[in-house]
Amino acid sequence: MPRIVSRTTDQSDAALIDRCLAGDQEAWTELVNRYSRLVYSIAFKSGLDEDNAADVVQNVFTIVLRRLESLQDTDRFSAWLITTSHRESWRYKKQMREQPLDDTFDPVDDEPTAPQQVIAWEQASLVHRALDRLGDRCQRLLRMLFLEDPRPAYEDIAADLGIAIGSIGPTRGRCLKQLRGHIGDLGVTRP
Repeated sequence: MPRIVSRTTDQSDAALIDRCLAGDQEAWTELVNRYSRLVYSIAFKSGLDEDNAADVVQNVFTIVLRRLESLQDTDRFSAWLITTSHRESWRYKKQMREQPLDDTFDPVDDEPTAPQQVIAWEQASLVHRALDRLGDRCQRLLRMLFLEDPRPAYEDIAADLGIAIGSIGPTRGRCLKQLRGHIGDLGVTRP
């Protein structure tokens, strides 16, 4: 699975794309970091295993690199990327199949729609921005508890943070409360 990397800038996709087109490698890295987890999740949810989903991520960003100049509406980059990810996942699965599809049934698509995925991704992005606003100890604790895979043992977390194991729960509660405040400040609301 791709490593979770938080945003390093608050620039819009359109601004990052402009920088990419001007040859800025850091902008390209930021764009890939911003969306690789989304692309991976689409591929994985389509039924591909971890290795094949990682291959789809690489293929999708190769497509993005080749077509970035011709992208007309850079404000809709994320929607285009979602559609491209679905198509590439489907193409990859079709290529892997040994037998043709049975046309006697219509497959059920229980995936969220592209607009729903864009909203979810944007909210997740805002959560990462809120996480970046926390103090170092809270950031490290919440990342270890919720974002690292595999999650470290409580003994390792306590040693890394220099706190007692029994302090992890109360500290986590305080950190989550702070995070909720920052999330609210950024405009994310509960459904």
